[in-house]
Amino acid sequence: MKKSQRQGIAVKLGLLLAAVGVMAAGLTGFYAYEASRDMLVNAAKEELLTSTRVLARRISVSREEISRHLQVLSNHPAAVEALLKPGEPAAAEQMATLFSQFMAANPAYFQLRLVSASDYGLERVRVDRRSSGLVRVQGLDLQEKGHYDYVADTLKLAAGETYLSRVSINHEVSANAGQNQPTLQLAMPVREAAGPGAGSGDALGLVVVNVDLQGIFALLKADLPVNYQVFLANAEGDILIHPDAGKTFGFDRGQRQLIQDDMPPTLDLVQGKKNQVVFEASENVYAQTPIVAAFMAQGIKVHSSESRMVLGLGEPLEDVLGRTRELALATLQIVAALCLLCLLLAMGLARFFARPINAVSEAAQRFAQGLPAGPLPLTRQDEIGSLARNFAQMQEQIKQQMADLVRKQEALEHLAQHDMLTGLPNRRLLEGRLDTAIAHAKRHGGGVCVLFIDLDRFKQLNDRFCHDAGDAVLKIVAERLQGMMREVDTVARLGGDEFVVLLDAQTSMAHVAAIAEKLLNGLTAPIAYEGHQLQLGASIGMGRYPQDGHTRAEIMAKADKAMYEAKAVGQGGVRFYSESKT
Repeated sequence: MKKSQRQGIAVKLGLLLAAVGVMAAGLTGFYAYEASRDMLVNAAKEELLTSTRVLARRISVSREEISRHLQVLSNHPAAVEALLKPGEPAAAEQMATLFSQFMAANPAYFQLRLVSASDYGLERVRVDRRSSGLVRVQGLDLQEKGHYDYVADTLKLAAGETYLSRVSINHEVSANAGQNQPTLQLAMPVREAAGPGAGSGDALGLVVVNVDLQGIFALLKADLPVNYQVFLANAEGDILIHPDAGKTFGFDRGQRQLIQDDMPPTLDLVQGKKNQVVFEASENVYAQTPIVAAFMAQGIKVHSSESRMVLGLGEPLEDVLGRTRELALATLQIVAALCLLCLLLAMGLARFFARPINAVSEAAQRFAQGLPAGPLPLTRQDEIGSLARNFAQMQEQIKQQMADLVRKQEALEHLAQHDMLTGLPNRRLLEGRLDTAIAHAKRHGGGVCVLFIDLDRFKQLNDRFCHDAGDAVLKIVAERLQGMMREVDTVARLGGDEFVVLLDAQTSMAHVAAIAEKLLNGLTAPIAYEGHQLQLGASIGMGRYPQDGHTRAEIMAKADKAMYEAKAVGQGGVRFYSESKT
């Protein structure tokens, strides 16, 4: 009887230990899976937010490039002549040729026009993109556009200023490919030369480009993961770009479709309470297919009827959680192995196996909490050792996944802080380093020096050899500048043909001047391109802390001004801002 009772107690104890082991294994697997799921979702949110910032920056870069195109066209002498002498065809022919070249190089351009300020806004030169190709519109087919807001608003601007229209469906009567398509209009005034300052006289007309909104975003989206969804809304929340095309441009059909109705967390962006939001959308239309989304509000930096835009990226939650399938399978295998082990060996071996099982369970719980897992019995040659090795393998899989996510995030951060063409630091990274250098100089004494470099004859090179040659030259210039400076110095590209060098330590004016002369000599050396020897030069302006200012903005502005004064004296000049005051 006592033996039977002892056996019963042993069986009950074994079953109890087995049940406890199974429960511990299940909870361990559950918590490990939940913790990994949360980490992956949070990492996906951060990755989406970083991608949204990069996309917003690329949109700004695209707008700046269009503005540069407009500036080239509006400043061209043929534009002024075509508006002043509409009866003479030579200037109009030249502008039509330029329009065709720009549109051939930019497939997103639906239409380029030169519109007169007189004759009720009559089009003087117009090139359309049609299904058959580029077509120049002439004669009686040219239309009067003076009744459109973009004409009057652009004519009020100063030379070189850009007008940006509201994003809308193009209903202007025309046969170009952009009719009845989502279109963005950018324009710049053409002003008559007055005195020594070109473009400072009366507004003769304007150059306006109709841009394919969907085409631009298709190009930008090409560099994003294929499962990313792109959203765009105006300041009031009207949806402009959406995976469901039926929700876009509802106001054009008399029924508004608002992003804040589609995704309520974006209401704070529309109302201006926040600049960015990250959330999971799992209600209303997203109940069946939830997504993880990141949105941000971006201000418009040019003259525009729009005050800002709301940009967002989304990723299906299923795709995010799909990364946990291997982890779930590994966790399930571990749990199954632990359950089987407990059922087979709990009877009579509970105490023997309690310690290693507890070690694995504690390691799993610590790992689920984000703490170091601690030692595992990896050297055991039994089921517990196999369990520990499987758990260690699961840890390595998760660490590898997290490391991959970190590398992707670092790559996106690098893109946000470096120029895409030359790989040099961009304005954002330069300004951060300059702020740091000024703060260090304020605390420890010393100074800071900035060299503002603008290439001479670069525009002529671009006009003669096209933008591919310009891009190749910019890369070579960037390599030469880096080769002539120390690793501790910062060489950055602000855009176009403008570069900035930030010296790491304070040096005398004579030493800085010697550095500038060294840079000039390096930049004036011929550049080989497709059998040609291209000759460039540069003008350099220098601003110093504390002599020329006490803030980043002051130092940059003074160096920029000194550069322009050096350029005014003659190409290939070097000038300190402090010299320009004397």
